[in-house]
Parts: sequence; C-alpha cells; structure tokens
Amino acid sequence: MTDHRILVIGDSYMTADVFTRAFAARGIDVDAATMTLAEPTGDTSTIREFEGDPAEVARLGAGYDVIAFHAAPVTAEVLAALPDLRLLGCARGGPVNVDLAAARERGVRVTTTPGKNADAVADLTIGFLISLVRNVPASLRDVDARVAEGRPLAESTFEGARWFGREVKGLRLGLIGYGNVARLVAARARALGATITAYDPFVDPASVTDATIVSDLGELLEGSDVVSVHARATDENRHMIGADEIARMPEGAFLINTARESLVDEQALLDALRSGHLAGVALDVNEPDGPWRELVAEPNLILTPHLAGATHETLARGADMLASEVEAFLTGGELRWER
Repeated sequence: MTDHRILVIGDSYMTADVFTRAFAARGIDVDAATMTLAEPTGDTSTIREFEGDPAEVARLGAGYDVIAFHAAPVTAEVLAALPDLRLLGCARGGPVNVDLAAARERGVRVTTTPGKNADAVADLTIGFLISLVRNVPASLRDVDARVAEGRPLAESTFEGARWFGREVKGLRLGLIGYGNVARLVAARARALGATITAYDPFVDPASVTDATIVSDLGELLEGSDVVSVHARATDENRHMIGADEIARMPEGAFLINTARESLVDEQALLDALRSGHLAGVALDVNEPDGPWRELVAEPNLILTPHLAGATHETLARGADMLASEVEAFLTGGELRWER
C-alpha cells in the first residue's frame, strides 16, 4: 500500500496472529513479533497494566514508523529510541501502557480501540444479574456439597423451594456510569423488562432517551434493586461505593462490578454480605490487597478473574479497529480514535 514499515506486537493475551489476520484482510503488509515475559527495566512510572520489558519494545520497533500492539510497554525511553516512529496503535480503550505526554512531545500519534469489548462486558453483566437474582451462586455451592457428600442432587420434586429468586422483569437496575458498556447493559436489561436508572455526572440528561439520568448517586442507590458499576476509574473516585453508599441500597439488593476494582470498597461488600444487607455480589475484578480470601467463601458471591472482555470477538474487533486506523493513516484519512 505504501513504503511505510509496520510492526504488530503480540502478547500473551492478544497474540500476533490476531493482528496479522486483521491487517491482511485490508491488504496491509506487516511484520509480526511477540513480547516475552521479561521483567521490565528502566523507568515505567508513567505507565501501568503492561506486559514485558520496554527495552524489548525498543529493540523490536527499531526502523518502524507504525507499531500496533496491545500490552507492550511504551515509555519515554522507548519513544526516544525509535526516531522513525510516527503512529502507535494500542488495542485498548485507554492506552495506560503508553506515555502519552512523551508521545505528544515527539510528535508520535496514538490511536486506540474504545468500546471493542463493550458487548462482551455487557453480556457478562447481564449473566451476573440473572445469576444473582435467581440464587445461582448459592445453589451451585449446594450442588458441590451434595456431590462431595455423596447425596442425591434432587431429593424432591419441590427442591426449588429452597432457591426462590426474582425475575428480571420489573427489576430496578441502577447503572453507575453511562458510557459504551452501560448503554449496552441497559438495552439488554430493558429487553428483559427491567427499568433503568443511571448516574453519570459527565452525561447530559437531555441527550439520553433510553434511561432515567439522576444527578445524585444516593438517589440511584436508594431506588435500585441491582446496582452495576461501569464508571472509569480515577484517583478521585476510589471506593466511590463504600459502607455509606451500600447502606443506602435497599435491604436485599445486589451489586455488580465489571469495571475496575478500585471503585468498590470490598471490605464494605464483605460486611454487607455477612449482615445480609446485600443479597448477592458479582465481581469480575478484585483488589489484590482486599479481603478476597474471605469474599470467595461467601455463598452469594460470584468472583471471576477479569474475564468480562475475554472473547474471541473482542480480540478480532480490536485488531480490525486498529487496522482501519492504520489504513486511514497510510492514505491520509482521519483517525477516528486518536488520543
């Protein structure tokens, strides 16, 4: 297509072949490499959530003017070592593994893939919601206990009397944050008959026609049977859901977090589960230094290892989004998702 040299860098989560297929579909020739799991060297204080050694990125990227990647660490030192570089394509919604300030200083453009995993996260959120309100976590643990004890799984036609739950139709779902994922969750929940309220101080209520937007978080908490967290994590909103906020939720409510672990005080969650104030909790993220050992013992808890966005479709979508951005760059077009 041009004389540009393009490199795709795979990692343990998003392998190089995912990138190469997407670029080949658009007729773009690329070279491919894969990051090793080497310990990082140099200053990585300006980036986070990366995999590998910045020095390896600098070595692999030498001579290329376009690099597409997912988790590779791109620090100021990497950028300084790559004078030919003109475009970085990061297959993430937020390029937290890129020193954006250093990239701007050197005139290197950075583009991303916002919303690539939104459908996947929304699907899992709805799966969590249904599982919680139908008592699936506790009933599965009961099945495990019966198997371990050698007892029949269903001793009575009326066994289900122990696990009465609720239907989604008529539930009041409160969404904290109303971005890409939350809007898809709302559409799915609405199709099942739930009513939707959302809190997002960055959204103009007049622009939303598919949910009731409230200006006060407490109002949302008090009026929701299920609260699902979808806010973007910042230093300012750490533990935005703590003991005081949980206390404002109705007795027997449920809470879901598929966003970021810092948004919810997990000790407060544990206390609320043990007291019975919360009837169930689903977490796809957890604080490494939080009480996760105690949480996993709670019968009404679902804890998954940050798999909400882990679908084959998410990977393919992200790679294609980057390939389209690189194609636009090569032909002088506009980059849709430039940071």
